[in-house]
Amino acid sequence: MWHTTEMVKIFENMTEVYGYDIYQNRKLCVALCNDLFADYSVEKNIMQMLFQAGLGETMKGVPFKSERELKMGLSNIEKFLMAQAIESSVRDKVLDVMRLAFVDKGVNSEIKSAYQPVISKDFNDSHFKMTLPVIKEFVDRIEASFKFIYFNKGEKVDSVLEKCIITDKFGKMHSSRMDYKLLIHGRSKNVTISIPEDDKKIFISGSTIEFVFLCSNHKRITTSYQINISKKTMLMQIAVCQMTEEEYNRTIDIVGLLIKTIDNVVKSTNTIMAEGSSISATNEQPAYTSSDIKEYSDALRREIHYLKQGKGKKYKIVNGNKLVKSDKGIYTYLFEMETELHLPDDAPVVVEAAGGLRAVGSVLSCEDFQILLLLDRDLNDKVSLAYLMVEPWKLLEALDKKMNSLNPNINKLAIKIMEEGPDLSTDTDILNVPKGQPAVEHKLEIDDIVTVWGPPGTGKTYTMAKIANSYIAKGKSVLIVSHSNVSVDGVIKQVVKMLDTDKRSILENGKILRFGYVRDDELSQNLYATSFNYALSKCDNYARLLECLMAKRDELRATDQMKSKEYDEVEHKIKEIRGEIRKEERRYVERALVIGTTISRATIDPMFEGRQFDLVMFDEVSMAYVPQVIAAAALAKEKFMCVGDFRQLAPISQNPDSRVLQVDIFSYLQIVDGKGSMYWHPWLVMLNEQRRMAPAISEFPSKFIYNRLLKDNAVVINGKRKKDNDLVIKSAPLPGDALNLIDLVGTYCAADKNTDGSRFNIFSAIISFSTAVKVEQNHIKTVGIITPYAAQVRLIRAMLKDYYTKGTTNVSCATVHQFQGSESDVIVFDVVESYPKSAVGYLMGKEPNQVARLINVAITRGKGKVITVANARFWENVFKGTNHIFYKLLQHIKNGKHQVIDNHDKTLQPYIESINPGRIINIFMNEQDAIAMFEHDMKKAKWQVVVSLPSGELRETEHQVFEIFDEADRRGIDIKMKSNDYAKLPEQWKEYCVGTENATFPIIVIDDEVAWYGLPTAKWKFQVDKTTSMVTVVHTMIRIKGKNTIEMLKALTDLENVVVGQNTRKLVKKKGIMVTNSMAASSGNVSDSGSISNYGLGAFVEEKEFCPKCKNPMILVKNARGTAYLKCSNKACKERKYLTVDLMNWYINSHNVKCPKRDGGELKGGLSKYGPYIRCNCGHFLKPDEI
Repeated sequence: MWHTTEMVKIFENMTEVYGYDIYQNRKLCVALCNDLFADYSVEKNIMQMLFQAGLGETMKGVPFKSERELKMGLSNIEKFLMAQAIESSVRDKVLDVMRLAFVDKGVNSEIKSAYQPVISKDFNDSHFKMTLPVIKEFVDRIEASFKFIYFNKGEKVDSVLEKCIITDKFGKMHSSRMDYKLLIHGRSKNVTISIPEDDKKIFISGSTIEFVFLCSNHKRITTSYQINISKKTMLMQIAVCQMTEEEYNRTIDIVGLLIKTIDNVVKSTNTIMAEGSSISATNEQPAYTSSDIKEYSDALRREIHYLKQGKGKKYKIVNGNKLVKSDKGIYTYLFEMETELHLPDDAPVVVEAAGGLRAVGSVLSCEDFQILLLLDRDLNDKVSLAYLMVEPWKLLEALDKKMNSLNPNINKLAIKIMEEGPDLSTDTDILNVPKGQPAVEHKLEIDDIVTVWGPPGTGKTYTMAKIANSYIAKGKSVLIVSHSNVSVDGVIKQVVKMLDTDKRSILENGKILRFGYVRDDELSQNLYATSFNYALSKCDNYARLLECLMAKRDELRATDQMKSKEYDEVEHKIKEIRGEIRKEERRYVERALVIGTTISRATIDPMFEGRQFDLVMFDEVSMAYVPQVIAAAALAKEKFMCVGDFRQLAPISQNPDSRVLQVDIFSYLQIVDGKGSMYWHPWLVMLNEQRRMAPAISEFPSKFIYNRLLKDNAVVINGKRKKDNDLVIKSAPLPGDALNLIDLVGTYCAADKNTDGSRFNIFSAIISFSTAVKVEQNHIKTVGIITPYAAQVRLIRAMLKDYYTKGTTNVSCATVHQFQGSESDVIVFDVVESYPKSAVGYLMGKEPNQVARLINVAITRGKGKVITVANARFWENVFKGTNHIFYKLLQHIKNGKHQVIDNHDKTLQPYIESINPGRIINIFMNEQDAIAMFEHDMKKAKWQVVVSLPSGELRETEHQVFEIFDEADRRGIDIKMKSNDYAKLPEQWKEYCVGTENATFPIIVIDDEVAWYGLPTAKWKFQVDKTTSMVTVVHTMIRIKGKNTIEMLKALTDLENVVVGQNTRKLVKKKGIMVTNSMAASSGNVSDSGSISNYGLGAFVEEKEFCPKCKNPMILVKNARGTAYLKCSNKACKERKYLTVDLMNWYINSHNVKCPKRDGGELKGGLSKYGPYIRCNCGHFLKPDEI
């Protein structure tokens, strides 16, 4: 803190002793300052330096005898101080001293007293007050934040926060630099001001901090605070003094500067400060419009409307627990996710629970298959199942806004794509397109729009990174965007990798930043290349605190306290700190030279509003909507380059009426037509040499996808890549071939779909998982399992999570869509499709061009080896004689004499035995060994066993398994069993079993801790058509012990539910619980009112049917004529309903009800003019209450 009052007194004493002439003697002034200012080291050093430099010579006119002399004298002194490069904060302090110490005593005291500060300890005499400043310390600056609170005292006073000054305990002063804040009268405002550290650290503990306000009422107000060791502030004083004319003129200049840079500022017409200042009106340009913009805008709005109606993607979330309710009515819930989502903090969501109950909220955190949500309503303490809907329409709304706000004077490249792109199309064969990486670089030099066609492995990422580095060398800005995080990661990673050693400082200074969610593990650990890590490295205090909190969270997780209030509080604190770091992150991203982010973030984030880059590059552009390409081009100032492959995955829209969104930029520019024909275009250049795949892999896409335009580069034929790939090819499993098929024909590899309609195949999932594990055990660096369906991914990821408990593995699993842009040494392609489904699912059976894209992406992810897992006979039966691309792949593998593992050659069973992963999954090929292990598990059963039997034709070992169930039942274990083939089951099994239509898989789950697939063995077969079936000959029994895998199996298979037609009910224990209708009848259990007791059909009705008016259960009753009908159980409600045939048959089929006359007859409901009845196929009739 500057000691103005003390200095004035010292100079007055010097003048009284030595006279004014003393100030002309440099040496004597320097010596006197050394003695007299000994207690004020900062002031002493400054004044000694100034007198040594000639301050005294500028004071020849002292004492100032009039106000005019004072102004002129201070003006000369200020010019001298500026010539000495004295910073503004010190300059003002020196001028204050000169003004107060060198005014003639004979002059009217008003001249002097007008500039004398009035000191107080509160804000009572000010037009504002401020909250205690909060001090935050960063590597490159100190930030002070407070709230400026305006007092309405009848006088309209505008203010400017001119500067903030920190004086540390060593006397060193540090000031903000032109970080002015305009504070309009009548308004309160949150204010943050920065003091840069430059090369010297600011020691804030024990320092003082001052805020200088310049006010329109000619007042200068300085508030001073002491900062203690814990960085808390305490008010010391408030100094109010009159401004000089020069200060006031400078204030007007500052306000003029601020008003020009602030939008929507309110004009202050009643103050002098507003004189000479004006708000520069924004010169609005009319937005560009065209028929294409209208068409895409309409499609986007249809998609938005479709999603808002809840028809878009829903994600199943399970095992929800309410952690806490806040005072503001916000409920915190922890859910487990069936699929791994990557949602940002604060992402808006909707949760739909049972009964259509909906809650709106936001994401608190989302990671590792768990999501913590803040919701606006109570969904009960536990929520077993719910559906999560994100709000993707917000991205589409932002995209629509971008499309409709293109400025012809600014967004010239975006408009050029629409106006010129399609018109430049030709019918010239694509063979003449320029080819190779040098051609891309040359094209970008001569053209402002370049479209790069890059098939898999042709060096798209390398080319983009090389171009980005050339722009870095020129000091030009680059924005890299893509549809996926994985793709952006790849390009930024390559940019960093290619940096010359002498350019590493560019990276270390935060000039290359990956902004957004980082999927790549290696890149996520980079301290400089990811914006969050870079910001964290600049926030030491936050970094330490975040590390402590995350350690605490891990501790709570390890001790299973995730449902505790403490865990919730820790998560909130982590989110709060991350929020602060995010603010810092944005500051650094704004200064970066090269930024990599997703197109969604670039579209919706205000940071990119109004900003343009010298070059914008769009990777994996085939997956992007055309409006997204236009939005990206709008961010380009000089050049725009889009990179992709129209033979890979296309954009996806949810609404069938928004098909125009499924057209990629290559189709829009008419480079490729609807039939797949390809044409030359003046913007097009091709990367035609692949450097990734072993030639045995690339042969298929080159021949069947790229019309042989895709060539093998020398590096995969005889270079380093060949050596690397050869090591992978030679490794087990399946050594010796790059292209392999595991044909599951002969196994019970059933496929089904879950409640979301996504297909899964438990047996192929286990084979794919086990194969990948075996690959990794042979020290292969990267292994990828890819599959068309999300349900299969969820199942395999659950296995990976159980198997690799420490989370460290080289095996990854994703859908084909998610894997686009990635690569692995070995790819396991799990196709999923199989019987009992008679046709392939949507993803593998839709429009041929789309399926070709999907298969192309799947096969071309592998560098050294691709292993396809499929039921080849299924594909042959469904697609033989067609051009289906996957059927062609199977034929290519077989006819090309590649390695095939199948039962025909007796190689399948030995292969399955060789890949037995152990630990959580154990594969048995010997039935007696499996039964012995199963018996061991059953003896440990504590409460229940759930059984699913696809077939009733059990093999001869069934009696061994039945005895194990029977013994468990005698010990009081609940045996819940269902079968698709109830009628063919041995009679003793029927005591435990009920009929169903959803027992597709042979599964046994014991206490939710151990599961078995393939027991008891049966004569399983897949019905191909009316006369043909495929019999299981390779009986494989699999023991599964993993919490996540078993939960996923139960969820996907709907294991604990019975389904008959459209009706679903809970699977319950049958033996010892089911009561026959003859028992009910013999007990005379009919009430006086005619209602039938809670046995049989009556209990079923009460469970399934509800009153349409009051929602109470309906009950089965009879009228005076004995006709059965339904009436509301609420006596006050008179609602009645018919007993329908469907309801009777639902009960008969779901409970396997037989004729009570014990003739074994099959029952069926009917309706006559006398009412509902039951008919036995033995020829007699029953009343509904008799079953």
